[in-house]
Amino acid sequence: MRQSFLTIIACLLFSIVQATASERCRDDIFFRRAYLTVTGALPPSQECVKFLNSNDPNKRKALVDRLIKSELGLKYMQMRWGDILRIKSEFPSNLWPNGVQAYNRWIYEQLLNNVPYDKMVRGLLLSEGSNFRAPAANFYRGFQRRTPENFYANINLLFLGNRSCTDNGDICFSQIKFKSTKEWKEEIVYLDIHKRLPWQQVKLADGTVLQLSADSDWREEYVEWLTSSDNRRFAEVMVNRMWYWVFGKGLVHEPDDWREDNKPSNPQMLKVLTDSFINSGFDLQALMKKILLSDAFNALSMPYGDYIPQRLPAEVIVDAIASVTGNWSTYSSRVPEPFTFYPPRTRATHLGDATVSSSELELFGKVSRDVSLESQRNNSITSRQLLYLMNSSVLEQRIRRSPVLQKICQSCTTVEQLAEAITLRTLSRRATPQEVSMYKEYMQQSSLSLTELAFDIMWAHINSNEFLYNH
Repeated sequence: MRQSFLTIIACLLFSIVQATASERCRDDIFFRRAYLTVTGALPPSQECVKFLNSNDPNKRKALVDRLIKSELGLKYMQMRWGDILRIKSEFPSNLWPNGVQAYNRWIYEQLLNNVPYDKMVRGLLLSEGSNFRAPAANFYRGFQRRTPENFYANINLLFLGNRSCTDNGDICFSQIKFKSTKEWKEEIVYLDIHKRLPWQQVKLADGTVLQLSADSDWREEYVEWLTSSDNRRFAEVMVNRMWYWVFGKGLVHEPDDWREDNKPSNPQMLKVLTDSFINSGFDLQALMKKILLSDAFNALSMPYGDYIPQRLPAEVIVDAIASVTGNWSTYSSRVPEPFTFYPPRTRATHLGDATVSSSELELFGKVSRDVSLESQRNNSITSRQLLYLMNSSVLEQRIRRSPVLQKICQSCTTVEQLAEAITLRTLSRRATPQEVSMYKEYMQQSSLSLTELAFDIMWAHINSNEFLYNH
């Protein structure tokens, strides 16, 4: 590929889209931003054109409504939950593929039915039964150390943002036991309901006193307190986590590190969103919709506005390259033997198992799901990633053999048409007159055919910040 062309494009792209400083970002920017944030996928070109041509003043709201409830949106949110719940078939979670599949399906159904957040958490924490037939029970199986102290520490981390526990609430989870069955890899999570009660009162860090009863599920008292609308921290942590998933930085950051010396950057915003979340009955879709329609999400990117561009997550970048070229990666799981191969055109965001990976996913920072910390995901751009994008012969061949480019080249007879089609496909906007003029000049100086120009345009777009970042 031609390095000089990349240099020109890289300088122009990403600055062009920010040329107009206004309070709200343009429709094409919002469309791509919302699509990537909610679904983790690049939008189809035809949807982009339809959105840009629409004069409906409520089209942003309608787009957000549709994306949140779409299968792509639900599957991407399932991936987010899979990361912090450590859904992985092998070490250290060792859920096994059947358990992973059942667990992912349970999460998907919770999201599909928009089960209130408090009820979803109760379903997890009060779960018991077979890891294959009672999928939520995999919550307790996904720990390397299956101790009450470790269960409690992770529950505090996930739902209260506490990285350290200073009370003895772990007693509430000391009845949990495990036993295997005659079915291969099946395990039953059950309660030793007749376990001797050490003491009847458990005092939590905030001063709350739980009254435990013999011959009962001790988890119930704790979970009732945890998920209560009176326990404001429970709602705040989820609001902050959703904000983090949208913007890449929490109002409290890190989103799972709530301390007295780590105050929210915008306490009023956190209060307003938390009040709304509680009043909605812990409606996760309503919470996300409120954030996506906020002024913060609709703002221009830096340096003209307040929205901070984020490098796309590993799975999203890999899927985006596959989508624009039409050449999809193939995935397989090494367990159970023999290898299990995923269907063709499976998205990386839909794999559902951290054991399944590829060299490309590893390069761009796919999470291991070994811990429940959000910081396990690193979306920083690195020199190795840039070298791969610029110099990889594998990537170049994917572009040159692209069925998408072949179809575009067959239907386009002018540089204007070519630039429009490729730009809509890769960057979800129309090509600017400046870009078209530059392509024509480059084509003439380099004596290129229209097909050769198409290769270079797509390659340059994939190497641009505008493609690699959600802006």
